[in-house]
Amino acid sequence: MSSLNVLVLHRMGDPRFRREAVRALEYMIPECRPDLNCIVHDADIPFPEYLKEVEYHLIVLGPTFLCDRHTEKLLKKTFLDYKFIQESSACKVALPQDDYDSSAMLDSWMVDWSVDKIYTVCPDNWDVLYPKYLHVGKIVLGYTGYITDEWINSWSKPKEHWLRSIDVSYRTHSGSINRCYLRNLKYVIANKFISAVRDNNFNLNLDISSNSKDLIPGNLWHKFIENSKFCLTTPSGSSVLDPYGDITRSVQNYCAKYPKADFIDVVNSILHCTDRKYIFSAISPRNIEAALAETVQIGTNGSYSGLMRPHQHFILLNEDCSNIKEVVAIMKDTKLVSEMRRNCKESMLSEPRLRRQTIVDEIIQFAETTLSMRNISILNQDKTVKLFNRYHLELDSISNKYWKRRRIEENIKKIAIMLGAKRAKKIFFPVG
Repeated sequence: MSSLNVLVLHRMGDPRFRREAVRALEYMIPECRPDLNCIVHDADIPFPEYLKEVEYHLIVLGPTFLCDRHTEKLLKKTFLDYKFIQESSACKVALPQDDYDSSAMLDSWMVDWSVDKIYTVCPDNWDVLYPKYLHVGKIVLGYTGYITDEWINSWSKPKEHWLRSIDVSYRTHSGSINRCYLRNLKYVIANKFISAVRDNNFNLNLDISSNSKDLIPGNLWHKFIENSKFCLTTPSGSSVLDPYGDITRSVQNYCAKYPKADFIDVVNSILHCTDRKYIFSAISPRNIEAALAETVQIGTNGSYSGLMRPHQHFILLNEDCSNIKEVVAIMKDTKLVSEMRRNCKESMLSEPRLRRQTIVDEIIQFAETTLSMRNISILNQDKTVKLFNRYHLELDSISNKYWKRRRIEENIKKIAIMLGAKRAKKIFFPVG
C-alpha cells in the first residue's frame, strides 16, 4: 500500500526558535517517506476548511500539538477546530512527551479521539499515566528524539576534541518553572558545577547558563555542542504526577505570592506528599546529540533509558558536585575520555528504535495494517494531491504573515511592560 494521505499536527511556535531535535521529530514522516501525500500543519495557524473533507489514512498528533492539554481554553478550541479528527476512520497515532503533566487530560483525549497507538517516552507506570486508554488502545515505547541520517553523516567525523574551545557546556530553562526534584536538579546543577569549579580554582572554559535568554535554537545548537569537549546532563523527566495540572497551578500561584520562595519552600508547602512518589525519566535529545558529536557527558546518576551507564558512557557527577576533583581528573585522562566517547556513540547507534527511519517505517506499517483490518482502500488520489499542492503553495505566505504579526504583538507587550500600560496605549493608540 502506498500514497497514504497523511496529516501531521504540531504547535512548535515561532520558527526562529524551534529546536532541531523537535523539528526533526515533527517532520519525520514527510522527510523519511516523501512518497506519501503528507502535510505537516502548524496548529497555531487556522486549519483550512477545504482540507477537512480529505479522507486521511494516517493522522499523527505530534508532541507539541498534544501540549494543548495544558491550557483548558486552548484544549476546548482544539476539540472544536479539529472535530473532524475525532470522527475520522483514519489510523491515529499520538507522540506525546511529558506524559506525566496533565496526564488525565491526555488519557481522556486519546480515548475520545479513538487514537490507535501511543508512543510514550515513559518506560514504565503506564497504568498510572493511561488508566483509561490501556483498555482500548495500544501503547509502545518511544523516545524524546530520534537519530536522523543527516545527523549521522554530519557527525561521522566530528570536530577533534583538542580543537574545541569550550571545556564544559550546558543550557537549561529558568528555575521559575521547576515543579519537582528532577526538574529542580536540572536547573541547580548549573550553578553548583560553576561554584565547584571556581572554589577549586580549576582552569576550565565554561559556557553554562540557566537563563532562558541564552537558549540556542536550530542547527546552532548542534554547532555549540560539537564545539564542547564535555557537557553537563541530568536525568530528563519528572518526579511528580500531575493528572489535571493542579500541582503546576498551585506552584505557580505560590511562587507568585512568595516570589522569594526557594524550591525547599515549594516542597514543604505543596510537593511534600507527591514529589518522588513516581520517577518518570528517559533519555533526552541532548544525550543523543552529545553522543553523536562525541561530546563526553558529565551527568548525575539516572537510568537514561538503559543506554548510558556511569563510567562506561559518561562521567558520574554527584548531585552536590562534591566529587568535582574526581570528575576533573577523569576529564584529563585522554585515554578514558576517548573510550567514553566511542562507547556512548556506539550505544546510541546500536539501538535501532532510536533511528528516525525505523520509527517512521513502524508507524506506516501499523497504519497500513490498521486500514486493511478496517477494509479501507486507497482510491484515486488526484483530488487530494491537488488540494495538498494548493496547501503547500499557500502555506509559506500564510505562515510568514501570521508569525510576523505575532512578533509585532509580542514586542508591543514587552514595550507595554517596560513603559507601563497607560503610557504605551498613548504611544501606540493615540486619540485625536
